[in-house]
Amino acid sequence: MSAMGSRKREQWVSAAERLLHKSTQHVECPECGTTSLQVRDVEYGWGHGKGLERYLVCSHCRAYHSVNMRRAGPLTDMRLIAAE
Repeated sequence: MSAMGSRKREQWVSAAERLLHKSTQHVECPECGTTSLQVRDVEYGWGHGKGLERYLVCSHCRAYHSVNMRRAGPLTDMRLIAAE
């Protein structure tokens, strides 16, 4: 993966991380910089394999990315792993 692609992925992961504490009105799209992100969270699995897939879409520039947010415990212990 190129350095540019890696940097963009980190920016999307950072946006998903900031959405844990802030609303979409305060988190910018990594592609165009507007605060037009729409978020959809989808839970999957059960027990220790339970996780959360977060889908981010910018309604302004139509950029999108998904972030797999695996949980091993309470919401405060959430680890973020960028989806391939």
